[in-house]
Amino acid sequence: MLLQKIPSPRRPRRAAFTLMEMLVVVAIIVALAGIGGYFLLGAGEDAKKSTAQAQSRGALTSAVQTYKLKNNQWPQSLDVLLNKDAKGHGPYLESKDALIDPWGNPYQYNASGPNNNGLKPDIWAAHPETGDQFGNWSINR
Repeated sequence: MLLQKIPSPRRPRRAAFTLMEMLVVVAIIVALAGIGGYFLLGAGEDAKKSTAQAQSRGALTSAVQTYKLKNNQWPQSLDVLLNKDAKGHGPYLESKDALIDPWGNPYQYNASGPNNNGLKPDIWAAHPETGDQFGNWSINR
């Protein structure tokens, strides 16, 4: 007696994803990218605000104070910090880029310092759209 092979029920082979599965995956990726992009754009603007405040309180205020120590007066403008003064001191900043805020505008300067009660000059950046000021004083206007 010969043994005959009994045919087994065929199962369809799955070689690839269906179009519907691919569309669902793409839709999920697009949704996640949209949500992530929304939050990242807001974080970028917050980073610019923090950078403006840190630069005005940090490097720029330090350079102005160093100028005052060497010359017994506050500089008339921030541009003065880029060159040697009459006594041969300086420059107090390395490049003109230090005078540009995160939005691409020059930092503002007021030697009389009304926001710092006249104790030091005011240095600030203004948000180009909202007008919010981020400066070297303790409370933002």
